[in-house]
Parts: sequence; structure tokens; C-alpha cells
Amino acid sequence: MNDHELEKFESDVKRGFEQSIAALDGHTLSRITQARVSALENQGKQERDFIFWIPASAVAAVFMALVVYNIVPQQSVEQPSFIDEIDIISDLDLYENLDFYEWLELHELPS
Repeated sequence: MNDHELEKFESDVKRGFEQSIAALDGHTLSRITQARVSALENQGKQERDFIFWIPASAVAAVFMALVVYNIVPQQSVEQPSFIDEIDIISDLDLYENLDFYEWLELHELPS
């Protein structure tokens, strides 16, 4: 559609709308006006209700996080025993490459 066709279409729709309004009786126009006023009043109320729910949902989320944190059993990290540490130290793989580690320490690149 070009601009001229669009303008003609808009004027035809507007003219048809105005004619349909002129044909309405007073009772129907009154009901339409009341519905419009009621809708505009409720629009402001819905926005206030929405603003109320933002902090309420944040408080609920924090509360749920605290409840879950306190209910779920916490797993403690087990400290290795003395025997486990000796097993790690006595691991022969560390000693097999000891010469390489010493060489690496001597020839380490400056950072």
C-alpha cells in the first residue's frame, strides 16, 4: 500500500466508525462511557497491585532460600587422616620424577 491508499483507507474506516457511533442510542453510549471510565480506573489499580507483588515475591524467594538451606543436610568436608597423608607422601610416582622437578625449579622462567 502506498501513502495515498493508506490515507484513503484510514479516512474510510474513520468515517464508518463515526457513522456507527451516530447510529447508537443514548443508553448504549452511556454504557460504553461507563465501561471506559471503569477500565481507566482499574488500569491504575492493576499497576499498584503489580508494584506490590515485586517486593513480596523477593521476600518470599529469600525466605524459601533460607528454608531450603536449613532443611537440606550440609555435607561436611572430611579432613584427611594421618594415614591418608602418609599414603600420599609415600606415593612413589612423586619420587620417580624428582630430578626433573629440581631441574625445573632451577631453570624456571622469570615472571
